[in-house]
Amino acid sequence: MQANRSYCIVPDNFYPVRSFQKYVSEGVVCKYSRGDTIVLPGESIEKVIYVHSGKVSLYFLEEKKEKLMYYARRHCVINRLFAFEMAALSHIVAEEDSEVCFFSERQLFEIFKQDEEAHREFLKNFTNKCGFFMNVSKEMDIYSPTSRVLRFIDELCTTQGKLVNYGYEIDLKLTQKTISEITGVHPVTVCKILGWLKEEGVLRKTSKKILIYDLPKLKKLINHSINC
Repeated sequence: MQANRSYCIVPDNFYPVRSFQKYVSEGVVCKYSRGDTIVLPGESIEKVIYVHSGKVSLYFLEEKKEKLMYYARRHCVINRLFAFEMAALSHIVAEEDSEVCFFSERQLFEIFKQDEEAHREFLKNFTNKCGFFMNVSKEMDIYSPTSRVLRFIDELCTTQGKLVNYGYEIDLKLTQKTISEITGVHPVTVCKILGWLKEEGVLRKTSKKILIYDLPKLKKLINHSINC
């Protein structure tokens, strides 16, 4: 099924800043192995981080717990240029072997002066992030936990679902913890909702896929609430 949404349902790359690729030699390039910390919570680097290869994750530390904010793949930027409270509490980790480039404020503005396309792509990446988090805030405010999980799965089916003989297949490794972090629903509640959907014959989640047997019923249940 083709995606027609303006935001990423699974935070990943937002809008790729491909123009930065030709300036990597001007920044500071560092390599990280899977699981390595790139930036510690509270560490001030005042740089823009450009993902040259691999996959990086940004977590926000809240009440001694880490919440996934988004993933960043190749050509994505993470703005650590200006110090502010939330940035000071963010933890950036390499999800797989990765190579990132650090640009200083001076380097960034020099790129913008000579390359309008790079400036445009950077702004689009930033505004797409804003749009994503505005949507997350709206979901949290308007919809119940059950509806948020069902809407999330429905959106995944719309953007990444493949039509198969029994219904739809979402070929995506997605843990219950990640679903919890993206939807803002407690992991125990996510587990109960997925169990309920399995009992209803709507879907089954494996470690690598989500198998949807009855999409029309899933859509009907979006406004249904269960006691979790």
